[in-house]
Amino acid sequence: MRQQSFHSSSGFETPRYVDGDVLRHDGAREDAQYPPPGRYPFTRGFTGEGFREQFWSWEMYAGFGSAEEANRRYRFLLENGAAGGVSIALDLPTQIGFDSDHPMATGEVGRMGVALDSYSDIEALFDGVDLASAGHVFSIANCIGPVMYAWVLQYCERHDIDPGSFRLQIQNDPIKEYYARGTHFLPIEHAVRLATDVVVFSSRRTPNWLPISVSGSHMKQAGGSPAQEAAFTLANAIAYMEATESKGLPLREFNPTLELHFCTDMDFFEEVAKYRPVRRAWSEIAAQRFGVEDRSSLPFRLHAATSGLPLTAQQPMNNIARITLQALAQILGGVEATRTASWDEALAIPTEEAAALSLRINQIIAHETGIADTTDPLGGSFYVEHLTEKLHAFIEHEVQKIDAMGGAIAAASNGYYAGELAQGAYAQQRALDEGERVIVGVNAYATEEQPAYPRFAHDDSSEHRQISKLERHRAARDAPAVRRALDDLADASAGSDNVMPAVMAAVAAGATVGEISDVWRSVYGEFKAEALH
Repeated sequence: MRQQSFHSSSGFETPRYVDGDVLRHDGAREDAQYPPPGRYPFTRGFTGEGFREQFWSWEMYAGFGSAEEANRRYRFLLENGAAGGVSIALDLPTQIGFDSDHPMATGEVGRMGVALDSYSDIEALFDGVDLASAGHVFSIANCIGPVMYAWVLQYCERHDIDPGSFRLQIQNDPIKEYYARGTHFLPIEHAVRLATDVVVFSSRRTPNWLPISVSGSHMKQAGGSPAQEAAFTLANAIAYMEATESKGLPLREFNPTLELHFCTDMDFFEEVAKYRPVRRAWSEIAAQRFGVEDRSSLPFRLHAATSGLPLTAQQPMNNIARITLQALAQILGGVEATRTASWDEALAIPTEEAAALSLRINQIIAHETGIADTTDPLGGSFYVEHLTEKLHAFIEHEVQKIDAMGGAIAAASNGYYAGELAQGAYAQQRALDEGERVIVGVNAYATEEQPAYPRFAHDDSSEHRQISKLERHRAARDAPAVRRALDDLADASAGSDNVMPAVMAAVAAGATVGEISDVWRSVYGEFKAEALH
C-alpha cells in the first residue's frame, strides 16, 4: 500500500470503493436521494438544462496601480473574452478605509490591487468600458462595501446608465475578515450593520444587483477544510439574513440575488462533491428556517474561484495543471460563475499573457470537452454521492453547533472560527513538512535551478501619481459641502435608519473613502483584538 490510510481533505475516510450498501449507511434512501436537476433541494443543480442553456461565466480578478492602469488591464481582458465582465481587486489601503496619502498606506498604494480614493477614480476606472456589454462588475469591497456600492451607482446616475443593464456584485462580507482575511477596522456588529444596510438598500434601489457575496474562499485558504468552508459560509449567511430580515427584508425577496462564494482546491472529488450539499443545505435552510415557500426563489448564485494556496513559486508552470484541475472540478460541481487564478500568481501580479491563458482554460473546457453538454455528469458516482452525504451531514452538525454558541458573529468573536482554521493550517503544514502531503516541485521532484520567468513589473511612481491626483481632487471640491455631508453621515451612522442615502450624498459631494471610513471610526470606534486563550 502507498500509505497506511486514505482520507479526504475534510478528514473523511476514503473507502476502497463505494457501493450501494455504503451509501445507504451514509443515509441515502433506497428510492434515489436526489430529485433531478432543477428540483428542490437542488443537489444536482438549479436548472434542468445546466450549461446546455448557457456556459458558466468566467471572470478574471485584476487590479493594480492607479485606476488608469487597471482600466487598461480590464479592457485587455474584455477584448480576450472575459465573459464574467470586470472583476476589481482593491489595494489594501482602500480595503481598510485609508486614503492613499495616509501614513499607514505608504508602500502599499496600488500594490495588491487598484488604489481608489474617491469617485473621480471610478470615472477613470470605467473609461471606455461599456458596462452593459460587460454585463457584470465585481469588487472585493468588504468593510467598505457601502462606499463601493455608492461609487458605482453614482457612476450610473452621472452617465445615464440603467443599473438594470448590468449587475454589480460586491463581496460586502465583513464577518470572515475578523478571522480569515484581516481588512476589518470596525467592531464586528457595526460592520455587519453597514453591510446589511447595503443589502436592504440595494434590494429596493437596484434589485438585480448582488449586494453580498458570503465567502468561504478565504476561510479555506486560511486553513479550513472543504467541509468547514461550506459549513462556516452557510452559518455566516444565516447571520446576515437574520439581520436583513430584522430590517424588513425577508429572505424570500432577496435569496435570488444572494451569492455564496467558495474556492476549489486540489482534492478533486471532494471539491466536485462540495457544491452539491451546499445547494441542498442552503435551500433547506431557506425553506425550513426562513420560510421561503416559493421553490423558484430558492436558487441563489453559486460562485467559485480556483485556490491560490496550491500555487507554487517553484516550477511555476506546474500551476497551469493545478488551475485546470481546480477549474474542472468546480465546473463539474455545477457552479454558475468561476474565477481562475493565473500560473504566475505565486511570483507576482499576473502578466497579461498569464491572465489570458487562464481565460483560455475556461474556454477550452467550455468548447472542447463536452463537459457542458450534460447536467451533473458525476451524479450517480458512488464515491461522489458518498462524499455528498458526508459533507451534508457535517454542514448540518456544524451549523447547529454554531447556532448553539449564538451564531456566526459569536463564533467569529469568541475565537471558535480562528481556532478551527489555525488547527487546520498547522495540520496542513505539518503534513507537508513531514512528507505526508506531496507538492510536486516543492517537497518532491524538486530541481535546484529555476529558469527566469517574465514577471509583472510594478511602477513605483504610481503611488506618487495617485497621491498627487488625490490632492488635486481635494483642492477642486466644495470643502464646506463635503463637511456637511460627512456630518450628516455621522448622524445617520449613530442612528438606526439606513446609512446608504447619507453615503450616497457624501460620495456625490466628493468625500474620500478614508474620510467616510474615519466617520465610522469616530462613531463606532475601532476594532481592538482581544487575546484568545
